[in-house]
This record gives sequence, C-alpha cells and structure tokens, in this order.
Amino acid sequence: MKVFRFVIGLTIVLATISCQRSHGDDNKPVATIYDKVLYQSDLQSVVYEGISRSDSIVRTKAFIDSWIRQQLLLHQAEVSLDKSELDLSKQIEDYRNSLIIYKYETKYVEKNLDTVVSEVEISNYIRQNGLSPELDNEAVRYIILNARKKALLEKMNNNLYNKAVKDNVFVIY
Repeated sequence: MKVFRFVIGLTIVLATISCQRSHGDDNKPVATIYDKVLYQSDLQSVVYEGISRSDSIVRTKAFIDSWIRQQLLLHQAEVSLDKSELDLSKQIEDYRNSLIIYKYETKYVEKNLDTVVSEVEISNYIRQNGLSPELDNEAVRYIILNARKKALLEKMNNNLYNKAVKDNVFVIY
C-alpha cells in the first residue's frame, strides 16, 4: 500500500514537473520500471499549447499511470510466456508488410480513383441491380466507388504480376 501511494505521489510530482515548459533536456527520465524508462520527450504528445495547467497534470498523470500499468503487464507476460511464445518475428513481419501494402494501396487509390459519380450512373446502377428507386443516392454512390476501388486495385495487382512475369522477377519451383 505504501509503495502504491509512493508511486502515485511520484507520478503527481513528475506530472507537475513535466508540465512546466523548460528549455532543458527533454530526455530526462520521468519514470522507470524494471529496465524500461519513460522520458519527458515521450510526454510531448500528451500536453499541448492552450491546455490548462490542471488539465495538463491530469492528462500527464493518466499517461504515466497507463504506461506503468502497460510495462507491468508486459513484464509479467514476458516472464510467464515460453521463449517460443515470445518469438513474434513472423507476426511482426506480416503486420509490417500489411501496413506497407495498405499505405501503398491507399496512396494509389487516392491518386488514381475517379470519384465523380454522375446521377445517370447512380440511376443506371439502381435500375440494373433491381434496387429501390427511393434508395439514398449517397449510399449508391458509396457502393459504386467501392466497386471502382476494388477494380482499380485488382487491375494494379494484375499489372504488377504481369510485369513481374515479363521481367522474370520470380521463379516458382
């Protein structure tokens, strides 16, 4: 109980210190748990211009408390799990690849997707698909844009694949 009170007290003191705009080193430690260190620079996203001092203290304390709890849980998980369960390199690589592909596809779609959908296209889509004429045009527009997006990404993937085949980029064994 005394340790908990000490941590809370320390958190409040550190929160107050971190809220003061100093021109000193932003990499001063704010909290340490096991071998992990939280630095003042890590708190920059928590406090911003225009926020009151009391709100700054509350936000900073909440952030530090959340960070401490996360580190405690992470430490317990690392101690409790087998070495094989801790090897996440394959999942991390898969996730990284998914994020990179998602960013590329998003950028490609933003650059190449025609977002103009005419009233005639909407009417034709409603008629061709047997939908109710009272259907919201924005909903139909969204459906058409999603279909265009899917077709655009499919075309891009096919083009990449065909180019790779033409350039002998890969070999299937």
